[in-house]
Formats: sequence, C-alpha cells, structure tokens
Amino acid sequence: MRYFILFLFLFFSRYEGIAQKHRSPVFNSYNSIGFIAGKSPVAFTVQTINGLSFNNWFLGAGFGIDDYFIKTLPLFIDVKKVFDFKKSHLFLYADVGSHFIAKDRKQDFEFYRITTEGKLYIDAGIGAKIKITPKSHLFFSLGNTLKNIAKTQTSEDVGFPYKDETAYRLSRISLRLGCQF
Repeated sequence: MRYFILFLFLFFSRYEGIAQKHRSPVFNSYNSIGFIAGKSPVAFTVQTINGLSFNNWFLGAGFGIDDYFIKTLPLFIDVKKVFDFKKSHLFLYADVGSHFIAKDRKQDFEFYRITTEGKLYIDAGIGAKIKITPKSHLFFSLGNTLKNIAKTQTSEDVGFPYKDETAYRLSRISLRLGCQF
C-alpha cells in the first residue's frame, strides 16, 4: 500500500509539474499595406495592429487608413487564429470596430450643410505567414471588408427646409502584404 501511494504521489506530481509550465502571452505587431477593390476605383490601405498572442490565438487593437470612396481612419479590435506548419502558418482573422472620416466631415454651403459620419467597420479573411527570423514573419492576407458611412444633407432655409440622409454600405475585397514581429 505504501508503494502504491508513493507511486500515485510521483505520478500526479509529474503531471502537476507539466501543468506548471505555462506559456506567457507574447506581444506581436502586424503592419501592412495593401489595396481595396470594389465598384469604385482601387484604393490604398495601411494598417497597424498590436496585441498579445497566446496558444495560437492573437487579440489586438488596430488602426489604419482606408482610402476607398471616402478617406477614413478605422479603429478596431482584431482576433486571429493561427494554424502552425513547419515554416509557414495559415491564419483566419476578423476585425470589428468603427471608423472616422479623415477630412471634410462637415461642409457648409450657402443654403445647406453636408455631414459625413463613419459607422461600422468589419474585415474578415484568411492569410498566410512565412517565417523570416525566429521572431518575425512576412504575411499576406485576402479578405472582405465592410465599411458603413452615413451622409446627411440638411437645410434650415426658411423657404425650403429639408433633411436628406444617405447610407452607404461598401463591401470590398482587400489584399494586404506586411510584416509581423
């Protein structure tokens, strides 16, 4: 009986020792440039995403420039799931947030005013990373981006007051190339 208890003690202490070895979160930065295409002409995009990776998951916050249709500055939360292979990795990503109009949010004319407001920003897709050094990767991604914009034209003219609202829902294809370190 004594040997059995000693065996159980050694057996479970071995597994507890393995359980004590946990990996701590690691800071990562994804910086990319790319193109966005839809019904409007092809536009340029730049993004930086910074956050923590842990057990093939990445959670971070991102900021960028999106020059499609109306220049906006997206601010979003990014989640990635990485699938490891020997020298390359595939990943799925999803970004959700909002965006801000870069210029001319309010335009005043003689008889009316135009106000532009950024709404929902979503980006989701797939990508691949290739190891350059032990701590850095070159990556490219292909995704679908949704950008909602609200444009309001108002007139407080006494003779003809009105308010006209237009909602733009821009669905585009995005292709990005960047470096992760």
